[in-house]
Amino acid sequence: MATSITQHIEKPWGRLLVAGGTDYATLGRKDKSNKNFVNPSHPDLQSAHIVRAVANVKFTNVFTSHSGCHAVALTLDKEAYLWGRNEHHQLSYPLPPTVTEPHLASNDKPSSTPMAPEPIRLKALPDANVPPALKEQGIVHAACGRGHTILVTDQGEAWSAGWNVLGQCGRPETEHISSFEQIKGTDGGFDKEKVIQATAGVSHSLLLTESGKVYAFGTAEKGVLGNGRTGEHIAGSRVIFQTAEEPLLVGHALEGKKIVQIASGQQHNIALDSEGYCYGWGFGGLGRLGLGVQADQLIPAQIPYFAGSNALTRCKKIAAGSTNTLFIDNQEMVLLCGKFKVSGDGSAGQPWMTPRHVPDLQGYRFTLVSGGGVTIFCHARDAKEGDFTVSWGQTATYGELALGEGAPKSATKPQRIEYLDGIEMLDLAAGQSSTFFIARPPPTQAAKDEAASIAEATAEVPAAKKDDEAPASTETAPAVKPSYDISGFGFSFGGSSTSRPEASTPKAASPKADEGAARRKNAAEISRTTNSAWEELQRWPPLFEDEACKVCGSADADKGVMLECEKCEGAYHGACLSPPIEGVPDGEWFCPTCDVPHAGAVPADDEAEDEEEEEEEAEPVKPANKKRKAAGGGAARGKKRR
Repeated sequence: MATSITQHIEKPWGRLLVAGGTDYATLGRKDKSNKNFVNPSHPDLQSAHIVRAVANVKFTNVFTSHSGCHAVALTLDKEAYLWGRNEHHQLSYPLPPTVTEPHLASNDKPSSTPMAPEPIRLKALPDANVPPALKEQGIVHAACGRGHTILVTDQGEAWSAGWNVLGQCGRPETEHISSFEQIKGTDGGFDKEKVIQATAGVSHSLLLTESGKVYAFGTAEKGVLGNGRTGEHIAGSRVIFQTAEEPLLVGHALEGKKIVQIASGQQHNIALDSEGYCYGWGFGGLGRLGLGVQADQLIPAQIPYFAGSNALTRCKKIAAGSTNTLFIDNQEMVLLCGKFKVSGDGSAGQPWMTPRHVPDLQGYRFTLVSGGGVTIFCHARDAKEGDFTVSWGQTATYGELALGEGAPKSATKPQRIEYLDGIEMLDLAAGQSSTFFIARPPPTQAAKDEAASIAEATAEVPAAKKDDEAPASTETAPAVKPSYDISGFGFSFGGSSTSRPEASTPKAASPKADEGAARRKNAAEISRTTNSAWEELQRWPPLFEDEACKVCGSADADKGVMLECEKCEGAYHGACLSPPIEGVPDGEWFCPTCDVPHAGAVPADDEAEDEEEEEEEAEPVKPANKKRKAAGGGAARGKKRR
C-alpha cells in the first residue's frame, strides 16, 4: 500500500484575500454627480480580508485583469472559482440568480447581467454555462481580459467566454461568448500543442504551449499579434484593424526559443525564455516594452537589458501592468519600465524607457510581482526581514493598495503593508480597482514537529556515501545556474539544460533515496506564516454573532472551551459537538455546517446515499487524534472564542 511522503506537511495552499473595491459592477465608473458609486453593502476595503464565502477552500493561484473587474482563483484540487463583473458574459451567462446581485445599469434600469459578488465554483454552474467536457478537466491556469476569461485545463486545452467583438476569445467573431467554448485552430499546428499558460490584454490574448511556443489572437492594433502588421485601414469614418479569431503562431525573435512565461498589458506583451532572455512587442508608448524607444513593435524584439552574458542580470519572472512591465532578475531584485505614476519620475513626462531597479526595494529578495490598473505589488521572502509585501500606486482610490485603515489610499513610492508582515504569499493579483492575495496559513504543530524530525534525521546522516545513494556527478556546474519561475508561486524550476555542459548520465538514485529527498523538500516548504500575523486578519463580509453556543444556546464557561468557526465565526462548546472535542484543535477549525466542500453558492446535488447516523453518546475526541475533512484541515491552531 502506497504511503504519503509526509503525513502532516501538505503541498502549498492558501486562503483567498481581497482588498479595495468589492462592488465590482460599478468600479471605475461615476454616478450622475461624477462621483464614485457608493454601495454600503459592498464598501471599499482598505485592508486585505479573508473572503468568508470560501474561507474553507484551499487555493493556489488567483488571476485578474489590470483593466477588468472579475477574477478567477484555482484550488489545490484544480478547481476554478469565478466572480466579479459579468456585463460581457466573462463568467458565462446567464448565471443562476442565487449567485448574482442585482444592480442598476447606466440607464438607471436593472442590469440584465448582474455581477457575482462571491466566488462561484465552476463545476457547480449549469451545463449550459460550462459544458461537461470542461467540467471533467482540472483547471491549471487562467487569464482575465477587460471583458473575457480564458481557462487552461490539465489536458492542455484552452476554453474562453466573454467579450469577443474582436476575436479575443479565439472564436469566430460575435459580440459575446456566453458559454465556455474550447479554443481551436484550423491549420492543424495549434491543435497538436498542449497549452499550459494564458494571458490577456484589453482586446487580445496569448497562449503558451508546453513546447515553448506562443500563439496570439484578437485585434492586431499596435502589433500585439506579433505578426508584423496591424491591418490598419479606414472604413467609413472608423479606423479598423486586422483581427485573428483563431490562434496565430508568434515567430520572428521567438523562433527556436523555449518560452516559459508570458504577460500582457493593455496593448503590449512580454515573453520570457528558458535562458532568462525577455522579448517585447505591441504598443511601445511610454517605454513599457523596455526597448528604449517610444515606437510600436510589430514583431517580438529582445529586450537589451537582459541580453548580457552575466546570468545574474537575466530575468526569472515577469508581470505586466496596464502601462508598465515588471521583472524579477536572478538576483531576485525588482525591475520596472514604463509609466507607473502621473507626475514626476515614472510618469508620462519621465517614463522609464528601459528596465531599472526600483531603488526603495534594493537589497531584498523578491519572489512575486503583480501590476494592476494603477498599482504595483511585490512580495519578498527575505533572509533577514522574513516575508513581507509592499505596494504603491498614484491615484489609487478604492483602497486597493491594502495599506490598512487610516493609511493613505495613494502612494508614489513603495510602502510596506505592515499588518501582512510574517504572512507568506503564494500569489498576488492586482486588478483595476481591487487586489487579491493567496495567503498561506501558519503550519500546524504536527507539521512543525514532522519538519523538525526530518531535519534532525537528515543532520544525523553520516557524511559517508550510503549504498543506496547515487554517486556524485562529475559534471562541472556553471558559475551561476539561473532559475526560472513558471509556476505562478514564485518557486524555481531550475535552469535551462542548454546552458549546462554535457556530462555523463549519473546512476539513478534508489527509491529510498528519492523518498528521502522528497521528504526533505517537503519539510523545507513548510509554511512560514506566523500565528500572530494570521490571527489579525479580518474576514469579509463581517458577521455579528452572539457569544452563545450554537448547540446549547449558553455562553457558560463551565461547559469547557468555547471554539470559534474560522468561516462563520459561530461559537461552539467543544463538549457540545458530536463527537465532542477536548481542548483547542491543532489547525483551523470549522463548525459542522461550514466543514463541507464549498459549492460556490449554487445548490449542490443531494448525496446519493445518506450517511450513517452518529452514535448518541460519542467518545470525546482528543486533539492529537482529531480527524478533519479536507476542506478545513491543516492550518493555524483552531480559535478559542474570545
